[in-house]
Amino acid sequence: MTTMRPFFLDSDGARLFALECLPQGRPRGAVLYVPPFAEEMNRCRAIVAEQARAFAHLGYASLCIDLFGTGESEGEFEDARWDIWARNVADAAAHLAEHSGQPVTLWGMRLGALLAASVAAEAPDRYPQLLLWQPVADGKSFVTQTLRQRVAWLMGQGLPAETTDDIRAALAGGAVVEVAGYSLSGPLIEGISAQKLAALTGLDGVRIDWFEHVAEPGAELSIACRRNLEALEKLGAQLSAHSFVGAPLWQLHKRDEAPDLVAQTTALYAAASADTTPA
Repeated sequence: MTTMRPFFLDSDGARLFALECLPQGRPRGAVLYVPPFAEEMNRCRAIVAEQARAFAHLGYASLCIDLFGTGESEGEFEDARWDIWARNVADAAAHLAEHSGQPVTLWGMRLGALLAASVAAEAPDRYPQLLLWQPVADGKSFVTQTLRQRVAWLMGQGLPAETTDDIRAALAGGAVVEVAGYSLSGPLIEGISAQKLAALTGLDGVRIDWFEHVAEPGAELSIACRRNLEALEKLGAQLSAHSFVGAPLWQLHKRDEAPDLVAQTTALYAAASADTTPA
């Protein structure tokens, strides 16, 4: 039996929506979920809730948050900043650590994985373990892909064309630009663009479980993924790479499932919990 409780968590002068999923008895571990960017967050809510319940059945307390300006949290998306989001993660982790009595694993998906890793790099002694689902490895490339959605939309509507460079220039000049229904600001885009997993030098000794989507069972990880893994290993991270198959939920406009991802993640933590005695 598990307990799920929604509440609001104070962070950086705003209230964040949070959902905790608790096991029976004292937790043997704690996991904080850091969500993806914009609409990807909504597309992944169902699988995140499924995984949180699976963690609780294993004895782990989990906490899922909406970052400032997103979801049910206070603030406007255009006022969001990377450093605000980083403080949100740190504040939520402190809350979870205090209430669970356990060290906190940061569990991030897509851009949330990059955010989780950057927070851990600033305080590796506080976050000894990362769980990364389909992580965004390069913030600048991710921003370019995001801005291309606006380029394609303008073309489809027969409106004056823009390039990604045009949009970046507008953002740098102080404009707020709508992309796929979200109002983006220059400071947020600059903050994301400055992030790169392979450049995080504070992850020495941190255990990282990286889950990457592949087209079919047994398929090799992409060259880009392997390069990022190698770079993190050279920086001292203790890496384990896992591939999974199924629907790329973060890309879909309709609800689907990724049972292989949940099953593998649950099995990984079940094996760890078998060797762990609750505090």
